[in-house]
Parts: sequence; structure tokens; C-alpha cells
Amino acid sequence: MFLTGLSYGQHGPLSMLAGNKKNRQTNKETVMTKVWISALSALTASTILSGTVAAQDVRFRANMPGNEESIAYRSVERFNEVLGEKTGGAVVINLFANSALGDQESSLEAMQTGLLDMATVETPITSVVPALGATALPYIFSSREHVSEALGGEAGQKIEAMLLEKGLRPVAFLEGGFRQITNNVHPITVPADLEGVKMRTPGSALRIKIFNHYGANASPLPFNELYSALQTGVFDGQENPVIWAQSQRFYEVQDYLSLTNHLYTITYLLISEDKFQSLSEEQQKAMIEAGDVAEAYSVELGTKADAEIVSFLKEQGMQVNEADVAAFTEASGPIWTEWAQEQGPEAQTLIDLIVEARSE
Repeated sequence: MFLTGLSYGQHGPLSMLAGNKKNRQTNKETVMTKVWISALSALTASTILSGTVAAQDVRFRANMPGNEESIAYRSVERFNEVLGEKTGGAVVINLFANSALGDQESSLEAMQTGLLDMATVETPITSVVPALGATALPYIFSSREHVSEALGGEAGQKIEAMLLEKGLRPVAFLEGGFRQITNNVHPITVPADLEGVKMRTPGSALRIKIFNHYGANASPLPFNELYSALQTGVFDGQENPVIWAQSQRFYEVQDYLSLTNHLYTITYLLISEDKFQSLSEEQQKAMIEAGDVAEAYSVELGTKADAEIVSFLKEQGMQVNEADVAAFTEASGPIWTEWAQEQGPEAQTLIDLIVEARSE
């Protein structure tokens, strides 16, 4: 662009001076050349300066499966607020709810190929790192305190290392919540009550294995198709934290809520490692600190939701029962053993680190 402009300056305006006396022509050529060089220098400096400002201004897109009422969405909103405060508005996240930019599996692929900046991902994380299925084994987490100790310690460090190998950086381990079962057949108190129940699961071979082991007829379905599938009877039931039953209005198409607490869902707030490395050190630090705030906020939301939403669902007509956790825990032992043998040493190491983090 600059060379073209300079050429125009030499052969356009200066050519109109032809016919003047040679010394006047030489003087005017010298003056005009200095003017053009001065203008080009100013333009170059301006362009470089504006380029520097643009490089500091970052706009990332974050894709989430739930709606604006979900814990993940509200937590990422908080993350965005804190990040904006810490970077003076230089780094801003544009949030997309309801899988607007694709389902969780496609979000993972898009982040790895640079087509998407950030996303929240739950169970489908195992499609990238199968060993992370250890966090989704039934009853491996005994309480939120246990979750905090594990993810804030060696287990969390190992999880981060495994994801970084795949080009994904966990900015925060958000509260996904303890999962419960809803269905239209009958209350679920012990594993045998799931016999023959058509259960929708996320796209996870382990989750399907768990529910088939309990006796259900389990198969996966994209989350955004779940309400319709429950409404039409394609599936009898599903399993998710109770906040989804409220935010997705599952209470309109499900009769029973059974509080099984069968596993805790980690919602991984991920960023493409390439995009993370494109930030300055100060911006990276601000992002990690914002992730810590969002993580704590998500647990606060989840704890509050457990009590308030169960009451709400009762008011909407759902029949709620407490499951026999001891019976489910006992039935889950073989799942741990079989899964660890299939996955190998790395998965067993992660299991051991999580179990060792229990303080009770």
C-alpha cells in the first residue's frame, strides 16, 4: 500500500511541474518529495499505533449448551465481568447460549482447530481425554468439599496437564452439580428400579455403561433435543443436576424426581491454548483470576439451587423421593473396576488422586 502511494506521489502530482525551469523544478520536486515522505511516515506511524491498540483489544466467543439461567452461563457472565474489570475492558467474552455455535463435541473440535475461542463442556470432555471419565464415575465425589480438595490439588493439576496436551486450557472447573434422575415411569429408589427404563444420557460411553449396568435401557441424545424426546416418549427419563429440570422446564414432561446424587458433573470452562497464548502475560493472569472467581460463584449457585429448585419442582407437581445411596454405591463398585481396566494406568492414577483427596 505504501509503495503504491509513493509511486503516485513521484509520477502524479510531481509530473505536473514539467515545463518549468530546471532549477525551480528541482526545488519543487525536493519540497514535494519531502511532503510525501513526511505524510507517509505519519501514516505508517499511525498504522503501527492503531495496530498495537487493536492487538490489545480481544473479543472471544464462548459457546454454552444451557440457557441464560443455567449455572454455567451465569458463572461465565461473572467471569466476563471480572475479566473486563481486570483488563480495563481490553478482553471481552461474547456469550452464546443454547449451543448456538454447535454442540459440545463440535465445540471441542472447533477449539482445537482454532475456529472457536472458548466453551463450557461437561461429559463429552471424555471424547478428547477418555481418562477424564474418572471424574464421572458414580459416587467418586462424596461432597462439594471433596470436589474442591481434589480439583484444587494434584488431581486438578493432572487434569489440566492432560487437557493442555490436547490444546485446551481449563480456565475454571465450574459447578455442574450433583446429578439426579427424572422419569415418567415410577420413583427410583434402588438400581433395580431402573430396569427397562429408557434413559437419555449424554454422549459418553461410560455414562451409557453406568445406566445399562443399573438395568436401564440407556442411549445418548443431544441436549437440545431432550425436551422433545421426553415429551413424545422417545425416552422415559434423563439424569442431570436439578437446575436443568427447572431451566429447561423438564417438570412439564417428567413426573418423578429421584435424588440419587449418582455423580458430580464438572463443567470445564475451556479456552483454546493457542488463543490463551495470544494474550499478554497480564491478560493471562487476569483470565486465571477471573476463573477462580467464577468457580467459587458457580458453587454458590449450585448449593443454593439444590434446596430452592427441589422445592420449586415439588410445587410444579413432581413427586420427589430420596434414593438409597448405599445401594447405588455398592452396585457401582464393578463399574469402577471394569472401567479402570479398560482405560489403563493414567485413568487409575486419576482415580487414586481423587479418592486420596477425601478428608472425611
